[in-house]
Amino acid sequence: MFKKSILPLLVFILITLFAGFIGSLFTTPSIASWYAFINKPSFSPPNWLFAPVWSLLYILMGIAAFLIWQKRDNLKTKPALMFYGIQLILNTLWS
Repeated sequence: MFKKSILPLLVFILITLFAGFIGSLFTTPSIASWYAFINKPSFSPPNWLFAPVWSLLYILMGIAAFLIWQKRDNLKTKPALMFYGIQLILNTLWS
């Protein structure tokens, strides 16, 4: 049972990370240009921290989608995964 779950889990995580990667292609060039020069509060995290934190968030989003997918016998999982896909697309486009 455990081995059957690994592949779908990895697929959900990779799809989610890929969406984040696509978004980062648009935002990364902006970091050195305008973001570096805006006035930020003193508690603003350092720039190097954003990539690992966003990666962790996307991994956790993939795990959450996988956990919902595992319950696919429930009638509420299909709309939940559809909303997840929509938010993933919007999240990518927002960048």
